[in-house]
Amino acid sequence: MAKRVKCRNCGEYISDKAKVCMYCNARVNRKKKISPKLVFVIILWAIVIAALGCTAYYFYEKLAFLEIDASQLVKVNLEGSTGDGSAYLSLDEESDFFTANNTGGNAPLLTDVFTNTNSLKKASEMQIALKADIYIASDPTDSNFLYRKGTESVKASSIDKISELTNGDILTVTVRYDEKALKKYRIRLINTTYTVNVSDLNSVESLNAFSDISVSFNGTDGFGTAEINTSKCKQIVLDNFTFKISSSSNNGKLSNDDVITVVANCTSASYDPKDSTIEYNGKKYAVSKSSSSEFTVSGLGNVQELDPFENVTVNFSGISPRISIIGMNTDNAIDLIKKSFDFKISQTSNLKLGDVITVTAEYKSGYSDETLLESGFTLLKSKRTYIVENVDAYASKAKDVDFTNISSEMHKQLSSFKGYEINLVDAYFNTAKTQNAEPYNQYFEVYEIKLDTGTVYRIVEANNIYTTSSGELKFSVNDNARNSGIKEILIEQFVKSSGNYKTKKIKTGTTAIQTAG
Repeated sequence: MAKRVKCRNCGEYISDKAKVCMYCNARVNRKKKISPKLVFVIILWAIVIAALGCTAYYFYEKLAFLEIDASQLVKVNLEGSTGDGSAYLSLDEESDFFTANNTGGNAPLLTDVFTNTNSLKKASEMQIALKADIYIASDPTDSNFLYRKGTESVKASSIDKISELTNGDILTVTVRYDEKALKKYRIRLINTTYTVNVSDLNSVESLNAFSDISVSFNGTDGFGTAEINTSKCKQIVLDNFTFKISSSSNNGKLSNDDVITVVANCTSASYDPKDSTIEYNGKKYAVSKSSSSEFTVSGLGNVQELDPFENVTVNFSGISPRISIIGMNTDNAIDLIKKSFDFKISQTSNLKLGDVITVTAEYKSGYSDETLLESGFTLLKSKRTYIVENVDAYASKAKDVDFTNISSEMHKQLSSFKGYEINLVDAYFNTAKTQNAEPYNQYFEVYEIKLDTGTVYRIVEANNIYTTSSGELKFSVNDNARNSGIKEILIEQFVKSSGNYKTKKIKTGTTAIQTAG
């Protein structure tokens, strides 16, 4: 059934099948439906054209650039012995890309190698570009592997492992190059990362310098020392290597769990750097010119407290109260105390039994808390008091003296009066008031002697009476006894004549010493 539509020219409604408006004779525009087959054909042709474009671009790229396998340009050089081999990179000068020339002979022509040009000049420029723009480090041991190009430093081609190589190892080579420079010559490198199987390293016996090396640790935690022990090393090692502890190991101030490095250097005159070998007793060995091994510190003790007065005593001289100190006795002290300390004494003279002195331990020149720590010790104390004891002591009071033995010795001074009556009538004890008085003490006995001609008095003196540190009583008797007819004269002249003494009269009564024969 026909539908009615509005004429776009006059606005009247007409049949949708009409080609001309019946009111204004204007042509009627109708939308034409596109055939599905036509759509399919258009899409198919678009796909074909795109495929042809991609194919054309691919062949353009293939024909426009010369693709060169990087492994044909870069050579892996292997040296040394298996287990201790080394590797470095260089340009493969035997590659056709580097040996090709325009003179014929055994080498192909440049234009044969660089197939995208017929110009010998152009081919030569491409060869020069390859040599200049592949980055090979001039020093393979350079830790940064930098290739210097003018003022610029760039990452050079590298190997993932360059030392301690063994036959059978697989090395990965990464070739780096100036892509922009080679693109100028329509060169593209492919296979820039490839692997190489290590082979043909010398099969000689490897000599490990550290196989029998040990390290001993001494001292205390924080101040430990390390010492290399080569006592178990074979003679071949001792004859061809020297060992030392790396200066970076902080030897002398080591702590438990620190790690130190011991360095071994081959000193053999037969060392061959080409293959890292030495000859010993007619046999060849693979060695490292310089190698190192790490050791962990253990067994260090803890810091201890040091008493600088341990087994240190005072050397006393004299008799109390005239004691002097002549120094400190360190004979029984440990060596560390002897070498580290001097001792300052608060008082060295005019000491008496029971006095207290203070002694200060002072470091000698070159010694300090730090040097003590280095030996594993800290200072417990720097001062100590000593009591003046176990010394000889003068008697200062008569009541402290048993005069029995003294009197017995003094009676010997009466031997010339044998046969006469002798009585002890007085006794006196003098004590020095000053340190310089000599003797320190005096003991006098006054005897009454009844002779045929009358009565005389005799005075006998004992002095410097003291008790030894072991409790023995010591004294000396003056053998120059004096006589007088008047007792008081003897007492005044010999007992009380000096103001340097305090005099104490001892009660004796009249004691018979000898009866008349």
